[in-house]
Amino acid sequence: MLEDEDSDRIEKICLVCKKEAFKRCSRCAMVYYCCVEHQQQHWKVHKATCHPFKICSNEQYGRFLVATRDIKAGEIILKESPLVHGPAQITGPVCVGCLQGLEEKKFQECERCGWPVCKKSCQDHPAHQAECKFTIARGSKISIQHFYVPHPTYQCLMPVRCLLMAESDPARWDAFLRLEAHEEERRGSQQWRNDREGVAKLIPRFFKCENKWDEDEILRVVGIIQVNGHEVPLTEPSSVAIYNMASMLEHSCRPNLSKSFTNRGEVVIWAPNAIRRGDRLSICYTDVMWTTGNRLEHLQQTKMFRCECERCNDPTEYETYFSALRCSGFQKDSKCKGYLLPEDKSQWTGEWKCLRCSKEVTGAAVGQILERARMDLEAMEKHREDHCNKYMKHYSKWLAPNHQFLVDVKISLSQVIGGNNPEAIKKIPYDKLMNKIKICQDLIALFEKICPAEARAFGATRFELHAALAELGRRSTEANNPAAAAVQLEDSLYNANECIRMLLHEPSVLMESKICAQARMNANALKALLGIKE
Repeated sequence: MLEDEDSDRIEKICLVCKKEAFKRCSRCAMVYYCCVEHQQQHWKVHKATCHPFKICSNEQYGRFLVATRDIKAGEIILKESPLVHGPAQITGPVCVGCLQGLEEKKFQECERCGWPVCKKSCQDHPAHQAECKFTIARGSKISIQHFYVPHPTYQCLMPVRCLLMAESDPARWDAFLRLEAHEEERRGSQQWRNDREGVAKLIPRFFKCENKWDEDEILRVVGIIQVNGHEVPLTEPSSVAIYNMASMLEHSCRPNLSKSFTNRGEVVIWAPNAIRRGDRLSICYTDVMWTTGNRLEHLQQTKMFRCECERCNDPTEYETYFSALRCSGFQKDSKCKGYLLPEDKSQWTGEWKCLRCSKEVTGAAVGQILERARMDLEAMEKHREDHCNKYMKHYSKWLAPNHQFLVDVKISLSQVIGGNNPEAIKKIPYDKLMNKIKICQDLIALFEKICPAEARAFGATRFELHAALAELGRRSTEANNPAAAAVQLEDSLYNANECIRMLLHEPSVLMESKICAQARMNANALKALLGIKE
């Protein structure tokens, strides 16, 4: 589509006839044509670069993407195949074709090179061919006898796939080399030393190719993988893929874009909420559902930078106190209702201070409580409602109501209350049903503040809220209260539709896709019940 020109600094020249033009591409808003016919004629060339963003760069951030027009809520802004896709560095043996995990003594071997596969056809997977020839050249087949995690041989496989692109696909190799490796920042770190011993020194020795690559070449590739790798949750265990354009998206702990994948491993970047022209586009390189201290540590260790995003620079995290502790938990018989946060927002392991009474607590005391809460959370049976409630009651003494650990338990509670099967919700008492509704509403309000683009969390919670409201509407109907039932069922339908919107791009192999399909069926049933026509 073409739209009338308003005002910008782009040269207004038709890309086909080179004459003055006043109509620009409505998708990217970056190129001009004099007529529809010339746009259609040029589409085969232009479609490869037609995105609603432009690539910018500066010394602080390197390359990043900026919206070239207003982006609508729900719009896909990028769908991209990987430059390279392979096993994670820390993994047990997986099929070198489809990347699914393998069971010991229940796998086959590639007839040519010996790498494990789950079935014979996987040995002919395109991604395996270059390494297959390279392995054959070493003079003997690979033999995986033990299923260690991490498996030492598999630590080398993804780097080898990348290195072999130089010969098998030079264009992809060139694009790969343009990605950030943070070589100097990584050099000398414990991870760098592990990579040097376990990958850079092992590859030449194991594959008998001492003169093919030097240590620095291999370590640069490992750095690019670690800095730019996307975890792809299509298999168990997850695999890793490197994407070209998606790697230019900057990080934010409150990003404006969501990331998903197709069943073929393409990355899908889309906007859950509207984005204004000129806004910088971002995804999250860590987990938005972690506390600030955990996010900062993870980013420093894996991506080699300190996050300075708006959320990390606000210790209260938009006054949600997602990382805060209760002051009263550290004072006997204290009635202080204040929250503890680090005195220095850059030192989450240092001293903490109450925002109300100014009481100071040592980082060691804070760390002790958090470690105990973390261990108990990991050991807890989250599918049991009584265990969740016990944890909430115990740790609410120390943790702020919206603390990561309590939110994790609330998410579990939202799913286990009346969630064993479709009929179970009909049997729970009224107070439990209302508790489920409140938990879901509280979670959604929290997500809207700290992670408005976290589509999976929104989608799953919207589904639980939709189910609870539908049950509440059913009970209101049985109680001969049609007015209340209508409102509740309409609210249920709204949440079902929001669930569908948030989970629409999830691949069919994930549970979120199944939730989306169920929400669609339920929404259609609710429309029929409410007399709503399409």
